[in-house]
Amino acid sequence: MAKFVELDDRGVETWEDMYDGKLQIHYRQDVAPILEHTKQLRDNDLADKGIKRDMWHYASIPPVVMMEWKNKYGVDLFNRDHEKQVFKLLNTEYKHLKTTRKHHQVKY
Repeated sequence: MAKFVELDDRGVETWEDMYDGKLQIHYRQDVAPILEHTKQLRDNDLADKGIKRDMWHYASIPPVVMMEWKNKYGVDLFNRDHEKQVFKLLNTEYKHLKTTRKHHQVKY
């Protein structure tokens, strides 16, 4: 049975559990409010208005998704060398995190 450890200021819960005698740490976060917000921005083209001023709110990425990318794909959102993979994930499997319907990609 998982045991609650803490809730941080980002809304990420930490849980611990024992499986086959090994400690496992799990992270959970209610991302529904973030997904609703990105949907509203996307549906009303609100994020696209900043493109002309060279500012663009392209996506909102919850901390649990950042952790998932790091563990599942080896992609670090804050590593500029991973920028191409970040946009690939946002434009394919994680479209629901985007605040726009536009497509951005990085070319090297």
